[in-house]
Amino acid sequence: MKSIPQPQLPSLDGFTVHSAGRSQNFHLSAGKIASSVTFNYILVPRKAGKFTIGSAEIVLDGKSYKTDPINITVVAGEKPGTAPAPSEKESVQKKELQGKDLFIETVVDKKKAYVNEQTTLTFRFYQGVRLFNNPEYSPPSLTGFWAEDLPPRKQYYKVINGRQYFVQELKTALFPTAAGPQTIGRAELKCTVEDLDRFFLKDPFAMLDRDLMSLFRQGKPQVLRSRPIEIEVLPLPEMGKPESFAGAVGNFKLKVSMDKKEVEVGEPITLRMKISGAGNVKSVGKPTLPELKDFRIYDSGSSENISKENYLVQGVKTYEMVLIPKIAGKYNIPPIEFSFFNPKGKSYKTLTSDPVLITALPGAQVSPTEMAQLSKQEIGYAVKDIRYIKLSASQLNNQGDHLYKRPLFLFVQLIPLLTFVVLWRYQKHQEKLNLISAEKSKEFYGEVTKTITGYVGDKLNLPAYGLTKERIELELSSRGIKKEKIDNLLELLDSCDYARFAPGSSGVGEMRAFLNSVETAIMDLEK
Repeated sequence: MKSIPQPQLPSLDGFTVHSAGRSQNFHLSAGKIASSVTFNYILVPRKAGKFTIGSAEIVLDGKSYKTDPINITVVAGEKPGTAPAPSEKESVQKKELQGKDLFIETVVDKKKAYVNEQTTLTFRFYQGVRLFNNPEYSPPSLTGFWAEDLPPRKQYYKVINGRQYFVQELKTALFPTAAGPQTIGRAELKCTVEDLDRFFLKDPFAMLDRDLMSLFRQGKPQVLRSRPIEIEVLPLPEMGKPESFAGAVGNFKLKVSMDKKEVEVGEPITLRMKISGAGNVKSVGKPTLPELKDFRIYDSGSSENISKENYLVQGVKTYEMVLIPKIAGKYNIPPIEFSFFNPKGKSYKTLTSDPVLITALPGAQVSPTEMAQLSKQEIGYAVKDIRYIKLSASQLNNQGDHLYKRPLFLFVQLIPLLTFVVLWRYQKHQEKLNLISAEKSKEFYGEVTKTITGYVGDKLNLPAYGLTKERIELELSSRGIKKEKIDNLLELLDSCDYARFAPGSSGVGEMRAFLNSVETAIMDLEK
């Protein structure tokens, strides 16, 4: 691209003009390269009134190019002495920022929050000079918090101490995982700025010994660090805590539905429990299902749809269960309960669904005796799309000496199953080993966290998503587990949080040693 000359500006009486540099962009489309050059100027009005900015002009290859005129209205500001006096904090901040070209800050929307309540962390980068390259951002240490990115990134201009800065904002939703004082660490930004001092040297003759272009290619590195932030995390109150509470914090709604209300014995009914609202949806546990002795019940898994509109974590989580009636009759499914803590109201709330009447009809070819025999069979449910096979009466009554009853036949049938189990365990082992690398350290510690909480959830028969460190300590203590074993497990979870959210990565040897520590801790709990 040809060198574009500096534009000829129109008369700008009534304005103080500052050059804000130029930028150049390239774009490839349909095999052709297009480029553009942008010249930036900052105009500071010196008086109120209506002004017309005339046409700027560039002459290129003997041809003149002009911009359209722009009309501007400048409104008078407050008279001297009428503006409110700045607070002491604002005065100190302005004094600290006086003359700074670049600076960063981190702020939170609240300094007090309950366990699992959203706290929004905002990182701001103020830029008053041009950069040589994109800055390198290192997020703060977030040990003790569950973090969720909040797009989109905001960009705007702001005037501080009469100087205009270009501001970029990053927001992160933080959910504290344990009560007590928690610290958000320092954020860090590494960047390279123009170093004009290298051009205007004290010795003017020293410039003759240097490459002139190298003076502009080299910038001055700067490292910016924010201040740590202290957060007071309040424990969830014990008074009024419902038995069905599993750790959900926010404001939610519950909807329970069934795909059918009249089926034959042995046919499945899909029960859906949909929880929607604002809060850490990923940590929402399964609602308490009442005891249903006349049904076989199978867990069909869960799904979630997360939204971050207006920088608030919200969404829908759906749990599905399969109910299979064992005996014909009419059944009243009791109300299903879901409890959560509302931090705004500082109270617990329990949502209750309406009872549902289900009619189980006897099968056309199945007698009561045959239905009783059918009810003793265990039907595995692995995927929703699998349809249940209901045996006919003739098949149930045929008790002859069939091939499938012979031991050799059963042993041969078990060989593929055993082969599948061995290959599956080998694959899972390989997947974990693949995560043991410096580049995947965050994924590794994330999987270890899921493994620990999943193990504890299975051991205590509790949903893993609703398990906070507080809940784990309480439940394990109530089951007589020794305190040193519990503390060891909680320290491992803390180490996972630190490794996931702290800058940097762990070495392979350190990750293998940590995995061995986790296995040892789980074996100790089993003893």
